[in-house]
Amino acid sequence: MKEQVINVGSLNSLSNLNYHLTKELKALRESYLDGNGNIPVWDLTNLTPKKVSFAALTAFLSISKTIRDFIGQPIEVRVLWHPDFQGFLSDIDFLKISSEFDLYDWKGMLGGFTTNKTSPHTRIFYYSDIPSFNYTDIDQIINWKDVKREELKRSISFRLKPIFDNNYFINDWNKELEAIFTTTISELVVNSLIHGRSITFVGVQRTKKGITTCVSDSGIGFLNSLRKYKPEINTFLDNSNLKSILYSSFQSKNKIGLYRAINDVIDSDGYINISSFDSEVMWKPKFWSYINKYSSSDEILKIDIVKSEFYIDKYAEMEILNNGYLRKYDHFLMGSRITFEIPFSYE
Repeated sequence: MKEQVINVGSLNSLSNLNYHLTKELKALRESYLDGNGNIPVWDLTNLTPKKVSFAALTAFLSISKTIRDFIGQPIEVRVLWHPDFQGFLSDIDFLKISSEFDLYDWKGMLGGFTTNKTSPHTRIFYYSDIPSFNYTDIDQIINWKDVKREELKRSISFRLKPIFDNNYFINDWNKELEAIFTTTISELVVNSLIHGRSITFVGVQRTKKGITTCVSDSGIGFLNSLRKYKPEINTFLDNSNLKSILYSSFQSKNKIGLYRAINDVIDSDGYINISSFDSEVMWKPKFWSYINKYSSSDEILKIDIVKSEFYIDKYAEMEILNNGYLRKYDHFLMGSRITFEIPFSYE
């Protein structure tokens, strides 16, 4: 066995994380298929502490657990000593969670930091109540989701009490928007638990602009879930993660589900980004309005994605990206990552 040093990059965005990890994790998988079994080492020396994306950090925690479970031992971390950044990781419960799952071997580079310096409006937490019933038991799925969704809404409200009790929030973010926020997170977590069949990590960060949330799992993804949950549409999915995300986003129209979560975020002037395996969908008002013109999920299955005006093959100008887009990568990251932001009203 040999070490495989994996450069995580700067972690300044989910796209950056995807760019750096997909090829490296492909090589790691192939080493085990070849019978060699490389020992991964996380290289975090390229981080710029104050520019780390909270969504990327949440996703990295989820990915780390999957790799650690796979190799059966904590993963060595190579890191420059930044005590303020380590204090931040402690305050947001990153270090607590990573210790619970025994994810990392810091090689003596962890410590000497001061805690309780970070805003309480930034937190990472997780849910692990993975159901065991069959994918095709529709009645049990519906009943479980209804009960679990309400349970999670109460849990999320309690966990994020420092945000909801903030004076600025009470004055400028009305109760309806607070309800949208908790409902959206609970719906995304429920979907990850029941369809991804994976522990789900949630990161929430309040900034001057609004609140950004990342829900990340390392489960089976949208395509594999639909193959199990709705086998009758397999032939229409074209083995496409992109088409599976589109279908899943639209299929719950007129009832509680992912469609409502996306629609509420868009109606609140926010955005929602969904990535799963080799595909990414950025929902913004123009793209969401376009998709909403379709009358049924069956019509979504007929879309020629590559010919869509929202499909991006390579580089695109920011003006194009701001409309929303579909993108397919050469390699993949297991699981699904959903990030959404709801801005404050004055923005």
